[in-house]
Amino acid sequence: MPVITVNWWQGNNRQARRELVAGITDVVTRVSGCPDDAVTVIVRDVAPDHWGKGGHLADELRPRGGRR
Repeated sequence: MPVITVNWWQGNNRQARRELVAGITDVVTRVSGCPDDAVTVIVRDVAPDHWGKGGHLADELRPRGGRR
């Protein structure tokens, strides 16, 4: 029973999360041979000001209006 956790920046919509969960589930079932319903995917939306990269908060690194 694989459990996969994805941490990504806040702001992705429900459709993006749906596609992410479906895609990850497809890959895990193909590689592991387990059934779809055995795969759990947890998606955590993290605010960029709670994400550090290279010693800086991510909201200080990303350009205005865009994503990195």
